[in-house]
Amino acid sequence: MHKLSIDNTNVVDILIDCNIYLSKLNRSQLLKTANLIDLDLIFECLNTTDQKQIDITCLLLQKLLPILASKHAFNKFSVSIERSLKHPNETVKATILSELEKILIINNDVDLQGDLPCTIVDCLTSTNITVSYNAVKCLKHFPSVETLSTPLIVTKLQSLLAMDSKIRTRVHDLLIHWARSVDALALISSKGLFSNLVKDITYPDVMMQMVTLQMLIPLSTIEHGFDYLNSIGIISGIYRLLSSSPNELNDPSAAVLNPIVLEFFIKITQINPHLILTNYPKVFVVLYEVLKEEDSSLIGVSLNSITYLASSWDCKMALDIPTASMTCGYEGDEELDIWSVLIIELSRIASGTKTEIKPGAIQAITKIIQLEDGELSSRNDMITRTQKWYKQMKNNPIKSIVHASCALPFLDLQQAGFEMLLALAEQPWGQEEIKKCPALLDLVLENCPADSTVIRDLKKLIIKTLLESDTSKEILGEDILLLIKNDGFIKSNTSSSKSGITVEDMAI
Repeated sequence: MHKLSIDNTNVVDILIDCNIYLSKLNRSQLLKTANLIDLDLIFECLNTTDQKQIDITCLLLQKLLPILASKHAFNKFSVSIERSLKHPNETVKATILSELEKILIINNDVDLQGDLPCTIVDCLTSTNITVSYNAVKCLKHFPSVETLSTPLIVTKLQSLLAMDSKIRTRVHDLLIHWARSVDALALISSKGLFSNLVKDITYPDVMMQMVTLQMLIPLSTIEHGFDYLNSIGIISGIYRLLSSSPNELNDPSAAVLNPIVLEFFIKITQINPHLILTNYPKVFVVLYEVLKEEDSSLIGVSLNSITYLASSWDCKMALDIPTASMTCGYEGDEELDIWSVLIIELSRIASGTKTEIKPGAIQAITKIIQLEDGELSSRNDMITRTQKWYKQMKNNPIKSIVHASCALPFLDLQQAGFEMLLALAEQPWGQEEIKKCPALLDLVLENCPADSTVIRDLKKLIIKTLLESDTSKEILGEDILLLIKNDGFIKSNTSSSKSGITVEDMAI
């Protein structure tokens, strides 16, 4: 540091020596050194057009800045940091913002006095994507309420929101993150900082709509966030964008936007299924109608959505009411719940010819019929519901879906098949289904050298589940369980030759 203060000719060499020295220190030594060093001297080395000097200075600051306490860094070196954020070199700005974020992640108790916070806000307007992105990430760690209580910062944010869509998107990204706090959302609302959200949702630019929707998803899944978005017309505005009509989906913009809109509502549905079913039923119409489309990518969106919803037992119970036929337009003789209507269509896909979407359909079925530990006090109630949903599938699903998938030499299909078999093995009615297809257990017991680790592990888990079940002895029979016990574990763990007796032989 003394050399830097007196030598203006060999700055790069001195900085290189400093970097080599610091690289040899452990964290404790580096912290001690960082607190002793006058970082302003290093920041001064950025006052150059020499790219090599700028690069080595940035390397030093990357070592020293993030290890400092937030108050120490922001208070003692705020002038130098602010100056670096106005540097004409974009690498300098991007580097400093990245290091400030690291400081704030550890402790965001910062002093907002001075112009530094406003200078960081100004970086949101940068044409350099890395600089603007790092500015957003850095500001997200600022204390939201304190920051929004600073009039100058609010004024700056208001002016940025009046600029072009790219800059407005960055500001909305920041504000939506802060709005997860009830108090921060109240301030944002009172200062009119969300006044452009409705316009951006209905903006003619599809990319703008997609980005805004993605940003709103985390806020919409928080109760106070959903209530606010609902109150200003955002939820109803997004709902109008959701399309279930194949003719509308021929419009490229609708086809691109529809999956994002569906994802938006699916995330909310898992948390508050009754509200969506009551007020926004078209969500389920779209889920059902898309399953009947020819476009595999669209079907995949619906399959992922169903799998996500079915991963919550509370959601499964809430949608287990006989309104689906009316809601989805299902043409059947009886009133069915949402899951029953969906599983009928899923079974058609799972036993169909489109190999690329079959694994997703099987996984969705598995989630629907799967028991969830600790989600419900009555296990018998869970078993009754899962059996009801399974029985909606036609064409002998244990053979046409489970056995057919497990027997095929495609890993994704095999895995989906064995996962569904595991879900069946956990339940008495599922064991009754397994009993109908003895060849299925032979596949489980078979020691196939081509099996991947995932398949081998699933086979072992299925065997373990059947042997530990309270009902399998009565349902499958003691002889079959004895064969599984004596033969299955051996075959799952060794390369011994296959026994001449199979489960199918015993069944016969």
